[in-house]
Amino acid sequence: LKQHFWLKATRSASDSHADLLGGEMAEVDIEEGFVDISDEQDRGLLKKILVEGTGDATPPAGSSVEVHYVGTLHSDGSGFDSSRDRPGNFKFDVGVGQVIMGWDQGILTMKKGEKCILRCTSDYAYGDRGSPPKIPGGATLNFEVELFNWKEKVKTASRMTAEERSAHATKMKDQGTEAFKLGDFATAVNRYEDGAQYITFDAKADDDDDDDDDHDHGHSHGGAPCSGGHGGDDDDDMGHGAGHGRGAGAGAPELSEDDKKLVVALLNNCAMARMKLGDAEPAMLDCEKVLQYDEKNVKAMFRRAECHLKMANYSLCVADADKTLEIDPGNKAAEALKLKAAHEEKAAKQKEKAMYSKMFG
Repeated sequence: LKQHFWLKATRSASDSHADLLGGEMAEVDIEEGFVDISDEQDRGLLKKILVEGTGDATPPAGSSVEVHYVGTLHSDGSGFDSSRDRPGNFKFDVGVGQVIMGWDQGILTMKKGEKCILRCTSDYAYGDRGSPPKIPGGATLNFEVELFNWKEKVKTASRMTAEERSAHATKMKDQGTEAFKLGDFATAVNRYEDGAQYITFDAKADDDDDDDDDHDHGHSHGGAPCSGGHGGDDDDDMGHGAGHGRGAGAGAPELSEDDKKLVVALLNNCAMARMKLGDAEPAMLDCEKVLQYDEKNVKAMFRRAECHLKMANYSLCVADADKTLEIDPGNKAAEALKLKAAHEEKAAKQKEKAMYSKMFG
């Protein structure tokens, strides 16, 4: 499909909507399960949902979307192109004329995770010219499309004011919260990272760097309220948000108290989302960044202890659990984690001893 994009811009006047009225479009019946989603309601673009998406959001025009597709001729079902035959997802900007009209209109109606069939008459595809040798002129096409994600275009951090960066980070926090609620932890990490990167952007340091970012870029766009607990597995901060920006400490920008609270929440939640994905090492780095901003943050200290346990760093796990108890005496989750670390370390040593016994008799 990618090699055919230019046809969208080079179609002749003879391929116009008016010329096709009474032609192919009049012959298209709406099969069961299909609905007319064309802007003109002319049956030129039909859609049938195969797998429902999640949430209510759909990509706005101008977004960079990630999809897979399989294209076939409606006349005989023969395939002419498939992104699934190539590595990676297929990415493009939707709603701006980079692709055929059927895609520009159809994908804007899709939700994340949705899989559907877009049936495009030639007026919404490649017109009377077609795209030889595989797509004849006047052909109606079926595209099985699966939408994975999208990225809205935003200004780079260097082009934003401090207030704009804070607002963007808050928006990413909210989107991360929603993704977490849906169990989409990878997207939650993406949003939290993005928010933290923007809120910790150092404008002064950027002024000293080469001016590399003259162009806007796209970033990904897509929870549960803070339990008020202190470090347990069910304490998820999701009333706040999390990310993975420039670290605190030496060289970090000065942040207002509100922005500092925001980045701490972003990083804490990012660590939690990473733990849900089993990514203990990057989660630990998020916790360490939090502790650079707030050295007595209970959640970050406890989660770092959990990360150490996941990585079989038993002594470090116990040390961080002890620090958690120093900050929050009586923290039952930290006490339980110490016992768990001791149990797992004992089991690991017994397993190692048994292995050596088998090896050397």
